[in-house]
Amino acid sequence: MTDPTRNFSLRNVNTSKPQLARTESQQSAAASDDYYSFSDQDLSSTESLATVMRFRTPDSHAPSPAMSQIRVVQEDLESQRPPTSSTVRFAGDRPANISPVSDASRSDGTSRRSPNDYPGPAPTPGLDDSPYVRFAIDQITQDRARGIQRNDSVSTTTTGDYPSDRLVWDEGLGYFTRTRTPIRHDTPPARPSYTSPSPQALPQRPMSVDPESFMAVDAPDQSLLYPPLDYLPLVLRPWALALMIFCCLLMTAGIIFCNVWSRGEEGLWNYARQGGSRYFVLQFLPQIAAAPIIIWSFVIQAAVYRIAPFSMMSAERQQGLVMHRLPILSKNFIFPDFSHFRHGEALFGISLFTIWLSNFFAIPLLSCLFQAKYYIIDGQGVWRWASVQSVGWTLVGLYSVLTLGLIMLFVRFVSGWSGLMWDPTSLADLISIIQRSNILHDFEHSETVPSVRESLDPRVLRLGYWKLSSKAEIFYGIGEVDAPVRTPSLHQTGKSRENQPHGLAKVFVDLEHNSAFANDSPDNHLYSPSARYRWTPWFLRKISVFIWLAIVFALFIAFVAVSFINDAIEGGFPPKLPTLPSTSAFSSSNFLYSFLPALIGNVLFLAWQPVDVYFRALQPYAELSSPSGASAEKSLLLSYPSSYPIQVTIQAIINRHFKVAWISLMSLLSLAIPILAGGVFIALWYPSHDDIRISAFLPAFYALIAACGLYAVSFVAIWPGRRRYLPHDISTLADLMSYIYQSPLLSDKILREPRSKTDLVTRLIIAPPSERDLPLYGFGIYVGRDGKEHLGIDRFHRPGRTDMLITTGTMK
Repeated sequence: MTDPTRNFSLRNVNTSKPQLARTESQQSAAASDDYYSFSDQDLSSTESLATVMRFRTPDSHAPSPAMSQIRVVQEDLESQRPPTSSTVRFAGDRPANISPVSDASRSDGTSRRSPNDYPGPAPTPGLDDSPYVRFAIDQITQDRARGIQRNDSVSTTTTGDYPSDRLVWDEGLGYFTRTRTPIRHDTPPARPSYTSPSPQALPQRPMSVDPESFMAVDAPDQSLLYPPLDYLPLVLRPWALALMIFCCLLMTAGIIFCNVWSRGEEGLWNYARQGGSRYFVLQFLPQIAAAPIIIWSFVIQAAVYRIAPFSMMSAERQQGLVMHRLPILSKNFIFPDFSHFRHGEALFGISLFTIWLSNFFAIPLLSCLFQAKYYIIDGQGVWRWASVQSVGWTLVGLYSVLTLGLIMLFVRFVSGWSGLMWDPTSLADLISIIQRSNILHDFEHSETVPSVRESLDPRVLRLGYWKLSSKAEIFYGIGEVDAPVRTPSLHQTGKSRENQPHGLAKVFVDLEHNSAFANDSPDNHLYSPSARYRWTPWFLRKISVFIWLAIVFALFIAFVAVSFINDAIEGGFPPKLPTLPSTSAFSSSNFLYSFLPALIGNVLFLAWQPVDVYFRALQPYAELSSPSGASAEKSLLLSYPSSYPIQVTIQAIINRHFKVAWISLMSLLSLAIPILAGGVFIALWYPSHDDIRISAFLPAFYALIAACGLYAVSFVAIWPGRRRYLPHDISTLADLMSYIYQSPLLSDKILREPRSKTDLVTRLIIAPPSERDLPLYGFGIYVGRDGKEHLGIDRFHRPGRTDMLITTGTMK
């Protein structure tokens, strides 16, 4: 019988716990602090990276095959002995606090992984342990082939001489992966255009081991697990847009009828007196009829802004700047917004411009559409209401252009592919879309920078279904095609940090602030008040609110004073312009005193809309900034920007968000100002003065004063509290992602891949099976997935971790 020890081969090596003897003069950088470093929280103050055990490097000369096999057997026998202090452990035996190499020591071509990105268990029977064998063979064979003795890891890290081709492309051991574009934390220089990096410019991967990468796929047909990505908000569905187009055509037809009938039949209606039903129908009803179209157009453009970035990523029509340059909040009010033109989406741009054009000029023009004109009928003179031809045909062109813009939206979405499972209206929706993305590493340190858009590189992204190159599982989200995974832990179902033992997941707040932000400037430091409370919209800053209050109250007082001093309104005032209507019924004085007051009132109405938009959008952050946290219903699930005008007021009252409720209600009530201002004045003959004077319809004038007073007082309510200040803007997808890119919510089991909006809401409003109470959420300093502190959104309390640090007070 042969000795079993003589029948040895490489496959007999015990790969679960290799034990290698330590030789001071023979060190390898492969398993040193160039690959792993222990976190500062779990090492004693007297230890240093130089004390970490390193692999034993074979002799520089090439040994014989027999000696090589004997050495392998010796190592196999040593692995059966009890562990000593001179051993190095692989994945399963590594301490939980092993973290990637520090930012200071890594190269520009590499990106670190968080402790959560290393797979947890050690090789066990039934699992593939080939990566460990490859790693051991790689260290032995390549060192012998080189015939050189490598430098010490500590000195190599300091000098940057460690050869980049020694990086192993293997996610099984959690080694480094290279990014296609370097991660930047400073402001990039201006770039004329974005071009994808060429294959020659990218780091070359070893042919034997390739990293997993994102591959775009189509969802299986008729699968409940993978619904079609064609969801559209209600207002953008073809039937809803068709209804809006019909309303515009109906308005256009009515104006054409008035113009044609008035010209052919010598007026529309006999003028009776100032006031009465006829006066109301011709001086106020046209503006009132236009109001629903204006309000509904606000809802349509809000939906367009909200889904445009997702739709463009789904259709893969973009220039790499959609995520951090294209706004998701409406900005098309006083001034037109051309941002969609700049990003190659002309249909959206034209549609939004036509909406702005009609919203800005429709009510002022409608207020002066009808004027009183003197006609000779059957030999008798009579005053009749007539349609002003030039104004009428201008309105026909205006509503025709609006109809054309809506038809473009109809065509864009009737056959388009939105890329959405449901309407992304809340923070929870965004978390479910990006939770497995491979671009999150781009946002490192971005939560405290003044402008996220300036700290990111352009990337051409895609929204849809994906699979990894080595797995058959299909998932949904935003990603970069053919790019490495970069965050493998987000793809390991059931192996997130929440499912690990508390002893392994427990981390502590960095009380000495020696985190990833330690080297940042004071203005961008994590604990800096100037960074935390740096931003709010310019029109909601305290000095701006002071100016608004002063201007609005000064104008209101002047308006009231001028109206009642010397009986100016009741007695009328000279027009200073010709009053006699032309053959087309145009009167200079009537046009001026109808169009100009309505235009001023319309500007006031449109100026209030951005205030309403941002108060709706900032309310989740105001709730999350509560010192005791907030429930998901009042924070992560809030969707005020997508709610309808009356609906958002009711929801805000139920949630006790009274500021949002009042400001949203005021955005509707302020529409009364241009409606009343456009019809309150008319030129009349005053026998007592033997002259034509501009007279005011007093009931409407008093209502106008009340509306203006309410508008002025409402500016007191927009005073921004401490909770509505943030480190930077929230108007783009990148701005929102910068607050959650390291949040453990991305790998939270209750948010794991919901398949419908109902599924997502149900998970958040019901306590998880392992917990008694509903989780609370906050916006503050939390411990991220990389074990370091970050500023953003997470659970207020997590077992094994310190509670989130929220620095805001009790003011709202």
